[in-house]
Amino acid sequence: MTEHLFSVSVRSILNRWLLPLILLSLVLALAGGYITYDSHVDGAETVVEQQTTGTWTVESEFEHGATVTRDTEVFSAGEELSNRSLYFTTASPELDGTYTVSHDNTDGNAAVTSTNLSLVIRAVEERNGNQVVHWQTHDSLDTLDAVKVKDGETAATTVSVDIPTILNRTETIQNDLGAAPGQTEVLLVADTTIESSVDGEAFTDTRTDRIEIVPGQRVYRVSTTTAGASSYDATEQVTRTIEPTRLELYGGPVLCVIGLLCMAFLGTARWRGWLAVSDRERARNEFERARDDFDEWISTARIPDADDRTPVPTDSLVDLVDIAIDSDRRVLEDGDRYAVLVDSEIYTYTAPPAVDPLASPVTGDTEPVTEDTASLSSLLFNDSTENADATHPDEGDTPDSNDG
Repeated sequence: MTEHLFSVSVRSILNRWLLPLILLSLVLALAGGYITYDSHVDGAETVVEQQTTGTWTVESEFEHGATVTRDTEVFSAGEELSNRSLYFTTASPELDGTYTVSHDNTDGNAAVTSTNLSLVIRAVEERNGNQVVHWQTHDSLDTLDAVKVKDGETAATTVSVDIPTILNRTETIQNDLGAAPGQTEVLLVADTTIESSVDGEAFTDTRTDRIEIVPGQRVYRVSTTTAGASSYDATEQVTRTIEPTRLELYGGPVLCVIGLLCMAFLGTARWRGWLAVSDRERARNEFERARDDFDEWISTARIPDADDRTPVPTDSLVDLVDIAIDSDRRVLEDGDRYAVLVDSEIYTYTAPPAVDPLASPVTGDTEPVTEDTASLSSLLFNDSTENADATHPDEGDTPDSNDG
């Protein structure tokens, strides 16, 4: 029969999830249909993209250093100190700042750069997270005007700052103002504009870099802040044709067919009753699951006659195992019959018949159930009171292992 193509568990699952499975099949069919239409009917897709045709990169750097003017125990006169965070005012009073601008152009075009180097002296103070400038002066030190820089090369200029002179000037300003608010800060500022072109497209880069100096009578501290590297891309619109992939060409129809076949099968199986599960099948399936789950509590043995024990039938194998666990006994299995011997009671359970009436539920043998076995089962589990005085042929040979 068609219903035997699927186990009881499979039919139960299909019954429980029938509607979601049909909806999933519908989604698969629709998705496959959409992919099929898009790849076979619409065909190739034309897209317009931005493609990079060239790149221009600009970078700037500030380096600083000082020359030792007198011999000391740690420095010699004429020694060059560079890119230090701290210099000694009396040993190296003059700071040199070297500013360089470089660029790289994929087309090899030159660039034109203009730089204005200036010295800013100011008094600053932090208030509520904001920097307040109390006063400042601005002096131009050097200017590079429209300097042509070849691709891959640099433009450089160097200026010097005399720290004692700055300290004297700051003191003069403070005396003139009659106050010395905040902290004196000296900035060596480079304002730069550089222009170039890539693939016929012109670009302009504007940047501000600086050296920050905190002057003092004994030492002065130096740090740099630069804009870093900046890149500019020349682009053009490119029209490109995207052909459908093999997955789209063949996967879409396959997905659509699978979805339709699943829908047709589920609908037909439901309509013809192929997924139906009878009460007998459901009971047998529940028993077999319980038998597997509680295998460690079950021992195969011949179940003795009831004798003076009171037969107590149970509704399920689970109930019988619960009794065995509570009483610290084993469940005895004899074919389809199960029993637990507890004192003067014998708790019994008979497994529901297998779906195939010719198959044994436990061993799977195709031997029919004999009349003697059926009679013994009836006597022991259904009408034990009528056989209370009966003696089993093997009773004397097999002792009751569970009998307390």
